[in-house]
Amino acid sequence: MRRRIVLSMVPVIALLVLGVGIPYAILVSERATQRVFIDRTGDAVRFASEVDAAIESGESTGLGEELASYSALYDSAVWVLALDGATVYDPGVPLPDDEELAGAVRRAFAGGRVSEAPTVYPWTAAPVRVVEPVGRDSQVTAVVVIEAPTDTLRAGSLSQWAVGIGVLVVAVAGLLAGLWPLTSWILRPVRDLERSTAGIGAGDFTTRADVDRGPQELRELSESFNTMADTVERSMQRQRAFVTDAAHQLRNPLASLRLSVENLRPWLRDGDAREAHEDAVAETVELGATFEAMLGAVSAERDDGERDGDLCSVVDVFDAARPRWQACAESAGVRLVIEEPAPGCRTVRQPSGGLVAVLDELVSNAARLSGGTTVTVRMRTESEGRWALFEVEDDGRGLSESETTAATGRFWRAPRHQNVAGTGLGLAIVSDVVADVGGTFDLRGASGGGIVATVRLPCASA
Repeated sequence: MRRRIVLSMVPVIALLVLGVGIPYAILVSERATQRVFIDRTGDAVRFASEVDAAIESGESTGLGEELASYSALYDSAVWVLALDGATVYDPGVPLPDDEELAGAVRRAFAGGRVSEAPTVYPWTAAPVRVVEPVGRDSQVTAVVVIEAPTDTLRAGSLSQWAVGIGVLVVAVAGLLAGLWPLTSWILRPVRDLERSTAGIGAGDFTTRADVDRGPQELRELSESFNTMADTVERSMQRQRAFVTDAAHQLRNPLASLRLSVENLRPWLRDGDAREAHEDAVAETVELGATFEAMLGAVSAERDDGERDGDLCSVVDVFDAARPRWQACAESAGVRLVIEEPAPGCRTVRQPSGGLVAVLDELVSNAARLSGGTTVTVRMRTESEGRWALFEVEDDGRGLSESETTAATGRFWRAPRHQNVAGTGLGLAIVSDVVADVGGTFDLRGASGGGIVATVRLPCASA
């Protein structure tokens, strides 16, 4: 972001440089041109007075010597033209034959003067010309023409331009150098907010933003963020405390209720009564399992110490879980197929509670609830070994699209499984704990029927 801010300022700085540099360059050239023009105009006025005096006295020898000396000293040609167009003084250089000079000479014979010369820039090759009438009022008897070269003038303007460019470069460099720490100061609260939001997103609700650095507006934003985080943390704590307290408070009454119901069995003689008694005991057991699952869900949410995910070996997970998976499959009467883990990812970041527990839940669901004959467990990699995919596939009846979407919701159970033991919390907990370590969990239909449950976890090594 800092780079984008600095780059966004470059056009503004460029416009600022152009807005200052161009007027400065024009002003330097105009002043230099006018200075030379005024100097040469003063010389032309002096020569016009001397020419007028020479015409009146009829003596022009001294004038010619002075004009020749002037031309040699300043490298500037001087012509004196009479009314009839004849050249009174010729420096030995032909008078330029161009319409602009001819127009200026005609205006001078009419008594007019040129007040300023065209600006000379470093690339301008034309000389500075001054045309001065000789005579008083409207009695013009001759015209003095001075043509001054502009080599020195253009070199001086160019050197002043170079100085101005150097000053602008230093100023721009200083501005850019100051932008870097300035943007760092401005963006520090933004980076801190980003870190805090990432911490809260990872489950650390104690993370807070720094409110002591940066611009006042961003400090106020950080304070608002901290207030929001406080509110969210309190709300989460209250919810967790309520669920935990409710489960704990109901655990003992449920145990007492189950004991009381079971103690009724010796007093029941009728078959229907015994059957109703067994149903009541089963419902009591199911209710106790539901509360235990609620406690497990809350415990998984509160296990902040494992939010970043401990590392576990894929091979060790399969070796440790294999006996339990086989026992579960035998109990459900299905065949279990365990494929060897694919190479390319040796360790992964496991969810809270362990990857074994997550896969146990998926294998148990597939064996008990799918209605199929085979359960397959496999592990493969994707994205050049950066992700590990653990798949549990069955060949049972499967779920509809709407059921697949709803299956990860809390307490959801398929209509045909309402009378099967379970709480409806297993997949919800799996989805939450996998997401906490940056993974994903999804269900999709298998190609041959049934369901494929996929846990996608980041690999820690390839």
